[in-house]
Amino acid sequence: MLQLISILGLLRRAGSTAWPSLRTALLRFAGYLVPIAQTAVTAGAAWWVSVEVAGHEQPLLAPLAAVVCLSVARGARSRRAGELIAGVTIGTIVSDVVVRYIGNGPWQICLVVAVAMSLAVLLDGGSVIVLQSGSSAALVAAMASATAAHPFDRVVDALIGGALSLVALSVLPTDPVRRTRRCAAAVLDSVSAALRQTSKGLAAGDVSALEDALALARSTQSMIDSMRVELRSGSEVARISPIHWRGRRRIGRLASIADPIDNAARNTRVLVRRALIATYDGERVDPQLADAVSELAHLADRMRLMILATTPAKKPNEIQISDELERFARSLPQQEISAGFSAAVVSAQVRSIVIDFFEVCGIPRAVCRPMLPRPAQYAGAA
Repeated sequence: MLQLISILGLLRRAGSTAWPSLRTALLRFAGYLVPIAQTAVTAGAAWWVSVEVAGHEQPLLAPLAAVVCLSVARGARSRRAGELIAGVTIGTIVSDVVVRYIGNGPWQICLVVAVAMSLAVLLDGGSVIVLQSGSSAALVAAMASATAAHPFDRVVDALIGGALSLVALSVLPTDPVRRTRRCAAAVLDSVSAALRQTSKGLAAGDVSALEDALALARSTQSMIDSMRVELRSGSEVARISPIHWRGRRRIGRLASIADPIDNAARNTRVLVRRALIATYDGERVDPQLADAVSELAHLADRMRLMILATTPAKKPNEIQISDELERFARSLPQQEISAGFSAAVVSAQVRSIVIDFFEVCGIPRAVCRPMLPRPAQYAGAA
């Protein structure tokens, strides 16, 4: 019987640990569905244009150029397209010249790759242009005996792929505001779940629950990274795509709250870790502090809804959340002097997260700090 209980406990622990990773992976995949479809269609279109319009028999570089320009590692794609085309051009010209006059073989491939990458470094030094120069040179040299295309056909193929990727980016882009908003909301959703689980663990003195909360808190880092990538990509789309020019102001607003959201997630990780240590060490935690963490989780949920709102008129908005934060801040309990170090840090971190949330609502730190009753022995921690 004891063995069965132990096995069930291990299975529960494994499930609670694996779920945050699986949930993060599913959210990440859902975010990439449209870019993957966009890249696949553009690659096929590049091949078709090169074959049917340009009359090339094996336009290998056309779909390759489209895939690199619209790669799933999004961000700064217009620059990547320019670097790609330049890299393909350098690699193709160097390889064609060497193969035409020296032939192809192992040492010729070494030569063309070295020369092409060296020229790319001297001209620009960007990672895409250097990589693409070397890979294009190696590909052209290796395929030289199998293809009889005119030397400039390969350059034309790369131009076709790059041009179609820019068309897809500017004419049929994904909504930059919606994607960025969802990424930011996903961070706050995980922050809320971690805080809620922490509150339960603190109230019950449950180490296992707090370990689960720490796993949830740590899962926010990949979401923060995705949010940063989406911000860069969204800013570019809103700048070059006419149908999304009106989204530039909203992207700017989302960019202004990225750091406070990041800080809130980081402070949550510290809070959960210290709550776990306090429980391990048997420190006495004021029940009001556990209630405050629970209320903070509720406020994180409210902020998630605020970010997902498509217009400022929808509820909840920044004014409502700011009022709720102010009422919460003024009602926070004072941490007793006799509290242990980790419990005091949890109290201080609650105050830090409140300030982060105020900044998400556009309230400067200097304005919201006086609203917080600071812990006596950590007066400057908030």
